[in-house]
Amino acid sequence: MLVSTIELYWLAHNAGRLGLKGTEHVVLDWSAVIERKDRLVASWSQGKDEGIAKLGIAAIHGEASFVGPQEIAVNGKKLTGNKFIIATGSKPARPAIPGAERGITSDELIHLKEQPQRLVVMGGGFIGLEFGFALARAGSKVTILQAGPEIGPALDDDMRKALLDIAKTAGIEIVTNAKIKKLGDDKTVEAEVGGKPHRFPADQVLLATGRPSNVPALEPQNAGIELERSAVKVDSYLQSVSNPNVYAAGDAAGQHQHTPVAWYEGVLAAENAVKGNHRKVDLTVFPNAVFTIPAIAQVGLTEKQARATGASVKVGRLPFSYNPAAGVRDETEGLVKVVYDENTDRVLGVHVIGAGAEDIIQIAAAGMLGGLKRSAFASAHYVFPTLGGAIFDAMSAV
Repeated sequence: MLVSTIELYWLAHNAGRLGLKGTEHVVLDWSAVIERKDRLVASWSQGKDEGIAKLGIAAIHGEASFVGPQEIAVNGKKLTGNKFIIATGSKPARPAIPGAERGITSDELIHLKEQPQRLVVMGGGFIGLEFGFALARAGSKVTILQAGPEIGPALDDDMRKALLDIAKTAGIEIVTNAKIKKLGDDKTVEAEVGGKPHRFPADQVLLATGRPSNVPALEPQNAGIELERSAVKVDSYLQSVSNPNVYAAGDAAGQHQHTPVAWYEGVLAAENAVKGNHRKVDLTVFPNAVFTIPAIAQVGLTEKQARATGASVKVGRLPFSYNPAAGVRDETEGLVKVVYDENTDRVLGVHVIGAGAEDIIQIAAAGMLGGLKRSAFASAHYVFPTLGGAIFDAMSAV
């Protein structure tokens, strides 16, 4: 929500190139944006509570913990059940470095009353990238510090390269192989880069170093629930490997930290718990997005993953500058990449960075789910000119 509003501001602020006059004077009212976000979240939460009540499901608000294999305690009351589904989500991690308490998590950043003029982000994963790009587009000076050699480790290599190029135009400083030593009283981050000490001054420091599951707070050991990296260790049916009465979904299952995965796994876990194990988790065709500005979206395998399978891999690439709709909108930054098996013509993965990536990736996902071959994509009719047309054109760019 915050990212979407900032993207609209950024587009409006740069709309002079389209012949729109005065847009360079558009102002981002940070506090008003945060207040609107709070109102929307509150209304959505109320809607969920009302939806549960209409289904006749009793909701007990409180902090629960296991007291036995089939028993929990909440608000001083004990409840027993035949099956339990754990879907307690996750929370931002706070790294064990001196001064970390002076930093803020992503949950805290979205409640700031003032926009920080200088933001240092600890962590170059998806959360760090999303907030880093958003604040940079909003006018903040942003530095992203990544401990490893690459930002966005799960990205396809071509998407990462394109993102790094766009980051430069956005004025974002990205520093890899940064060993963070401490966060000072004035919020200056002290780090070692290339064996030399560096200081990164900031008004706010975002701690984007992962999100551990909330499961440990439930005292799962009392129910004999085995954990793996703080989440419930589950099988392909989302059933606990150590307590057959327990199922888990979403971040509590620890497989993929994406909201749509939690929705999907929640339904699957409930069905398996009530009807018996009959549906396995299948994320073979699972579209996901990183909401940088512009966004990155992907489905299926990266080129590196595809080559590791031994398939006869071929790749098609189409710059966004080749898409007429992107040209009309003056949003030509980006790329569409198609990874497919030359022998079978099967599409193995599609990757997009550019305007509307989070939407147009779903064209590829639907086609892959239906078994559509690359050549069928390439010869399909589509509405012209559209951003989505880039998916079809990329299938021909081999």
